[in-house]
Amino acid sequence: MTKTTAIVITVVTALLCGCPGLALAALGVMAAFGSQVPEVMAQNTGTPQEALLGAGIFICFGGILILVPVIVGVLSIRYAKPSESGINEPMPPTS
Repeated sequence: MTKTTAIVITVVTALLCGCPGLALAALGVMAAFGSQVPEVMAQNTGTPQEALLGAGIFICFGGILILVPVIVGVLSIRYAKPSESGINEPMPPTS
């Protein structure tokens, strides 16, 4: 795998995992704050503890999704081999 492929894989995982992870974490934070407001909880049938548990699950799952592109990026760029296209080519003449 070349460095270019590693960067492309990192960008793709950032788009497919990082962005949804940020959205889930943001929804979890909003739900966590909303579970403490009595006016918001009056519209729901569950208890504030259930809403807080759901918010915690969203935040944890969002955090896991955010970590996926970071781990893939570090591992793919670290183990990427440099391109070997110019190793056996002759040197151009100097002018």
